[in-house]
Formats: sequence, C-alpha cells, structure tokens
Amino acid sequence: MTPVLTTTGLGVRLGDDRTLVHGVDVSLRPGERLGIIGESGSGKSLTALALLGLLAYPLVPVGSAIIATDDGPVEVVATPSRRLDRVRGRTISAVFQEPLASLDPLMRVGKQLAWPLAKHRGLTGEKLRRGVLDALADVQLPEPERIARSFIHEISGGQRQRVAIALALAAGPRILIADEPTTALDVTVQAGILELLQREVAERGMTLLFISHDLPVVSQIADRVLVMRDGRQIELGETARLLRAPQHEYTAQLVAASRALDDFLPAADPSRRGGFEPTDAREESR
Repeated sequence: MTPVLTTTGLGVRLGDDRTLVHGVDVSLRPGERLGIIGESGSGKSLTALALLGLLAYPLVPVGSAIIATDDGPVEVVATPSRRLDRVRGRTISAVFQEPLASLDPLMRVGKQLAWPLAKHRGLTGEKLRRGVLDALADVQLPEPERIARSFIHEISGGQRQRVAIALALAAGPRILIADEPTTALDVTVQAGILELLQREVAERGMTLLFISHDLPVVSQIADRVLVMRDGRQIELGETARLLRAPQHEYTAQLVAASRALDDFLPAADPSRRGGFEPTDAREESR
C-alpha cells in the first residue's frame, strides 16, 4: 500500500549552528494511527510543524517529508509555504493543544468554517451554509446554528476544541495531526474529545499522528508509537510490542512510570486505570 506520508532524516535546525530535531524516519499507510510521545522539549511539536510546513525562520526544516496528494507527491521541506496552502487543509490538517491559537476571536465560528469549505470543496450559497452546519453537527456540537453565529469567547473550552476539530476536518484531509488536543481541557471534557477524534478518524479512514506525553492515552489510540527524547527518535514500534518489551531504556522508564501512576490512581477514575489494556487486547485478537 502506497504510504501517505514518508519522512527521511526529517529534522529542525535553529539557524545554522544548533539542531533541535535530529532525523525522524517514518512511513505511514492510509488509515494508520501513529502516536508520538516524549517529555516536554523532546521535539514532538517541532516535528509536527515541520510536517505542516509551518516553521518560521530561524527555525529551518532539513531532510525530507513527502506527502501523497491527488496531484502527486509533495516534498514539504523543499516547497514554498504559499504553494503548501493547497496541501494544508485538503491533504494534511492539524488540531492543536490550545484552540484559541487556531481560531480567530474576531470572526464568527460559521464564517471560519465556511472558508475551507469554499476554498477546498467549492461550496457556495445554500450548500455552503448547510456544509457549515453539518460540520458542526458532525463533531456533536449542540445547536449548530447558534454556534455558527457565535464568537469563540461565547462558547466553552470544550466547544472551542470541537470547532477546531471541525475546522481541521472540513476539507476532508487524508492526514490529521492532533498535537496534545486535550491538554488544555478539563478532565471531564477530555474523554469526549478523544472519543470524537477516534470516531472521526475511523469513519473517514484518515491517517492520524497523535502527539502526547500521556502513554496510556496513546496506547488506546495508536497502532504504532514513536518515542522521542532530546530531539531524537529513540524507538519506533507496534504499540502492544513496545509496551510489553520496550527496547530502549528511556521507553522502559516511560512504561514503568505510566504503570505506576495507573496503579496509584483510585478506582473511581476509570478513564485512567487499565490504560494499556485496550491495545493489548486488540493485538491479541489479530
């Protein structure tokens, strides 16, 4: 199966004398879910920005990142940002940790959603209006018409993140990057957002890159896991294998720490206990 995303030695430099991310090598098939995990400063988010072509000088991408599009393969590192505008949204899109960073506070929600629907799907008039409402309904927002008329300060944090997801999915991308999409939310809202992301990715057959520092969450979402530390790719493997038999000492420390936290949490918090079980069970059923 032809990969939808391939990176070879993908890295990020700060100017000419400092390397922040050293050579990430991955190849993703259609519909595959890759978790990228590591502590703060490990290079996870910089890698995501490099894949999206969103690094700004003095941050400079190096190596190669090839995305399969309807018009043929696109080398992100060598393509000017203005030309990548045709790729971002339509082929690859992203949901970030803080929805306020990706939503315009001066524009009504409906108008923000209308832009990618018009640009990438060519919707106009009543079809465009219907497309906006359908996009909001797809992410299970109540009263889509009210939300469409609202500014983002008039809706809750969880609703903003659902709007950000709707915006990322509006043009029907093949690849979705979710960079810590629940970190800024209350615990009570996190589970609903994660469930929404998994359902949308499965129903649309998208490839998912899920970035997190939370190994139990990643273990429930990802087919494979890429572990990063200090800007380096430490380990890459199938999730169940990596959890059972990590090859790198740092990965083993992450697994041990997550299991210790899992055992420490009270039984009243079922969303976190037994966090590794779903992936292991899925692997054993194959």
